[in-house]
Amino acid sequence: MNQRDLTLAIAKRFFLTQVESRELIKFILSRITEELGKGERVYFRGFGSFTKEKRASKKVRHPETGKIITIPERVTVDFDPSKELLKNLH
Repeated sequence: MNQRDLTLAIAKRFFLTQVESRELIKFILSRITEELGKGERVYFRGFGSFTKEKRASKKVRHPETGKIITIPERVTVDFDPSKELLKNLH
């Protein structure tokens, strides 16, 4: 499923135009992004939670040259699925 598929499904289910459905999806995703940006956890009961994670910098060996290089610190998003979601996947 991609954003277009979701847009069409929401539009059909809730009797919205595709434009309204697309705007709804954009709004939801922007709110999730905003909350994660503030360091907040975003939780959907029965689905899972998203959290902002900071990965520390680390030194690794380059596989071709053997030279030690530093991978810089970075920010990523972690998703922790709920038990209910995992149960429903089987």
